[in-house]
Amino acid sequence: MLNRLLLAYLVASLPGAVLAQTVTRFEQNDPRITYTGTWYPNTNSLESGGSALLANLNGSQAVVIFNGTGITWVGASDYYSGICYVTLDGAPVSVDTSNPSEATLYQQPLFTIQGLSPGLHRMTIEVIHSHDDSSNQSWIWVDAFDIANGSLVGGTVAAGAGLAQQTDVAANYSGHWFQNAGAPYSGGSVNLAVDPGARVDFTFNGTAIAWIGYRDEWSGLAQVFLDGALQVTVDTYLTPSAARTPTYSLTGLAPGTHVLSIVATGTHSAASGGSWVWVDAFQVFDSAAAGPPAISAGGIVSAAYLMAEPGNEVAPGQIVSIFGQNFLAVGSAAADVLPLPTQLGPQNTTVTACGQDFPLYDVFPSQIIAQIPLECPAAGVVTATVTVGGQTGTGTFTLAPASPGIFTVEGSGVGDGVIVHADNSLVRAAKPAIAGEEVVIYATGLGATNPSFATGTAANEINTTVLPVNVTIGGEVATVAYAGLTQGCVGLYQVNATVPYGLTGSQLVAITVGGSYSSRAGVTIALQ
Repeated sequence: MLNRLLLAYLVASLPGAVLAQTVTRFEQNDPRITYTGTWYPNTNSLESGGSALLANLNGSQAVVIFNGTGITWVGASDYYSGICYVTLDGAPVSVDTSNPSEATLYQQPLFTIQGLSPGLHRMTIEVIHSHDDSSNQSWIWVDAFDIANGSLVGGTVAAGAGLAQQTDVAANYSGHWFQNAGAPYSGGSVNLAVDPGARVDFTFNGTAIAWIGYRDEWSGLAQVFLDGALQVTVDTYLTPSAARTPTYSLTGLAPGTHVLSIVATGTHSAASGGSWVWVDAFQVFDSAAAGPPAISAGGIVSAAYLMAEPGNEVAPGQIVSIFGQNFLAVGSAAADVLPLPTQLGPQNTTVTACGQDFPLYDVFPSQIIAQIPLECPAAGVVTATVTVGGQTGTGTFTLAPASPGIFTVEGSGVGDGVIVHADNSLVRAAKPAIAGEEVVIYATGLGATNPSFATGTAANEINTTVLPVNVTIGGEVATVAYAGLTQGCVGLYQVNATVPYGLTGSQLVAITVGGSYSSRAGVTIALQ
């Protein structure tokens, strides 16, 4: 009952202008509503339209796709009603439909949400055959749906070519899912499940698809199906963790509509500490519809932040992420040699600027990780050109002598930095740094070094930055013992700094280069 009371309060608190809307009722037997599992008809003059449906078989679903700005699920509530899952645009919630009294309450608003963006939405009601102590059984009733400023939509909704978030209307969830919000995730959120059998069915129209996920040391095994046929069992365990990573891809599909299904097994490999399966987005490719590559506005950014810099500044030699579309058909292509190659993937994806080819680390359909050529000037606005299979797209970026960025554990540019102890173990809350200890901070964009190393090649001797580098921890100056490129790596800098005395807990850490160029605020280090 708590969920319904909270929703009622939120609706009552909305301004009158928001509540002024057209609401249309659609009965439960409308052919545009999809039912799976076992549902029983019930006839009663007290029900909307004189009839309703009810179910208590675990896994039975009612799926409503609608075009509008709000929806209310209308049903019955009594001592025999139970708990169900409601998923709206990928966001799951548990709803208790019971009424502790013996009376049956008809035409009750069991779930309400308003203020949605105009357009298509999906709501799924799933029976889980569960109830709390206030109820005796687990029945779920569907009587009608009230749609604000819109109507039900029939037929199948399929995602087309491009990046579709896990919240897309083409994704239908079943089983127990959770949703986490955060900057590291595509679109700002990710869905995750650990229970065996929890699944998402994603309908798309294309010839290839990639499942984009989050992978870490607590990730488990998942089965992947295409059009109902098992393709593979994927081990999603990965260390260190990685966000927005292609977890599995399928290519060479027949043109048309397909369904990709991801099913959590509730199991994991011996290396993993958990069985979580994460779904962040889907990259769909249609060979007949794919266009030329395109760089997003402001899309050439520090690889440490995955977000625009002030003035979108980057520095020669810096590791950057280039965001856009049609960089690769599907999946990913990664460099496996040094010096870094200047083209990757089956369509020979390349990036050029300043008359130079960019060395490439990785190429994904909507992201390229590359190094800015050292030959680029240290100031000015430059145009970059991406070429894929002979087609091109361009975007501009601004250069500066330095654009320091500290890599973070979650990849968002905030939170714990990639900072290690002398034994190369990560500084975390469970293993904090102590006063007087020298730690290594990994960064990019610290500018020119002496000696310099050719674009795309790894540093192979001790070097230092040309511009002075300063570090503060918790606002206190940290003595810098070394600032330069990391040997054996391309474009990766390290700063060896001593932790000041008198600080404990999580403290902000910042790098300033040349007195004028500072890293983004929000990176932290755990101290004891």
